[in-house]
This record gives sequence, structure tokens and C-alpha cells, in this order.
Amino acid sequence: MINIHGMRRFVPSIAALHAFEAAATYLNFTRAGEDLGLTQSGVSRQVSKLEHQLGVHLFERFGPRLVLTETGRSFLQTISKVLDDLEEASIDIVRGSRSVDAMQIGVQDSFASQWLVPRMHRFLSGYENPRFNMVPIHGDEDIDDLKIDVAVLRGRGAWANAQVHHLISEEVTVVAAPSLISPKEVLKLEEHAKYTKIQNAHRPDSWLRWLAAKGLAHEGSISGPRFSQTSMVIKAAISGIGLAVVPTMMVEEQLASGALHTPFGAAVASGLSYFVVYPERNGHSKPVLDFRDWLLSETRKLR
Repeated sequence: MINIHGMRRFVPSIAALHAFEAAATYLNFTRAGEDLGLTQSGVSRQVSKLEHQLGVHLFERFGPRLVLTETGRSFLQTISKVLDDLEEASIDIVRGSRSVDAMQIGVQDSFASQWLVPRMHRFLSGYENPRFNMVPIHGDEDIDDLKIDVAVLRGRGAWANAQVHHLISEEVTVVAAPSLISPKEVLKLEEHAKYTKIQNAHRPDSWLRWLAAKGLAHEGSISGPRFSQTSMVIKAAISGIGLAVVPTMMVEEQLASGALHTPFGAAVASGLSYFVVYPERNGHSKPVLDFRDWLLSETRKLR
């Protein structure tokens, strides 16, 4: 917004705001100075100068200990957002474009890190100057409410106010590290009960789905160390902690290299699929349609 009053703005110096933000983060002038490359006294002077200009106390001082006042807490929330925006605008100038002008691709973290990101070089090389930001989202959110242009989501294909295109039907399998079970060992399905079962907090029904698909009865508790993401579950399985139920498409590389194997046979359908999804309003967006078409082509053989 242009300053229409033609006068100097009542705005503290950037140096003073940086010093205040760092001091409020660490509640310690010395640590704030280390972060900013200043001395403890330099940070203290900047904060005192800021308080004098504003005419308020931003901190209560108890010897070396700092405590934010109510005014300080409120000011911190406001100026941190301003500094973030100023930093982003400055970086946008350096890279020659605004991040908000790039296509916003929403992804679920484990699928992105294990399958999508390693293939994005093919998208980059196949289309003219595609610019995108990849951001994490949850599959149960309303696509129309998210600040994204397109998403790759796992589910049953039911998203309101969106264009939905099926990519891959998900299959899951039980994997183990060679250090836990020798790939040469022949096991009966029932022998899964002898091993620790790694739990996926993001997919709490994974073991129940696999047991049901294999026609195995569920007896007793299914317990074991729990991890919050599928990528962590895969790492845990590779380390030999126990057995894990994982989507086959996320462990292609590990199975090919021998880091993991499937001691209990073929994969089974999970009942869910992956879809490329975008709001109805983006149905004519060339970047979105290019990304959709590339994903459909990339997954054609898997379908």
C-alpha cells in the first residue's frame, strides 16, 4: 500500500525488529546475539531503542532472564509475519519469480518422498519451464478450501467440487530385512505371529487389512513400535526392527536392491487408490492439466 500522506512512516528499523524477534525467540540477549552475529549488548541496545520508540515495555527483565509482556507477545506475532513476508518478497526478487505464482502441488508426505519426488525430474524435462511448489496436505481436507492448484491423494475417489482421475490401485505387502528373515527361508503365513509388527500411525488398520486379505484370523493384540509416517516405517523395516505392511509402490527400490524382501508372498489390494485431484475452477489451467497428463502417463503401466 502506498503511503498517501507523504510523510515518513512510523516504522522501527529492521535491525531493531530483528533483534526483538531473536530476543523474544530465545528469551536471552546473548543467544539472540549469537544468532544475529551481534554482541549481547548490541541486541540489548536495539531492543531498548525499539521500546523507547514505541513507548512500551516489550520484556520484563529479571536479571539475565527475559519474559515477554502481553504487549510483547502480541507485537511478536505481528512483526514475525511482516518479516516473513519481507523475506519472501526479497527472495522472490533474487529468484525472479514469486512463489505464489508457481503451481501449488499438494501431496501426502510419504507418497511424495518415496514415489513422486524421485520421478519429478521426468516432469521437469518433459514440459517447458514448469514451476511448482510441493506442499504437504492431508487427504481428508476439502480440496476447494486448500490453497493448492492440484493434489495427489490416497482414498476412494470421493472429493467434492473437484476433478478426480484415478492413477493407481494400491497394493500392500509385508516386508522384512534380510537380517530379520533370510530371503532363502520358506515361511508359512501363520509364522508372521513370531515377529514384531511395526505399526504405522498414519495407517492404523494396515495389519488388519493384510490379515483379512490373506484369510488369516486375528488373534490377540497386534502391537509393536509405532511410527508416524510410512517413510519411517520403511526405514524401521530396513533396520530389522520387525515386519511392516507397506504399499509395494513405495518400496520398489528397496525390493530391487535386496534391502527388503517379501517373506509372506504376493501383495494384496488395500482397497484404496491414488488419484490426481484438482478444484473444478482449475479445469482449464494448462500447468494443472500438464501435470495431470504427465501423472496419468507415468502410471499407465501400473494401472
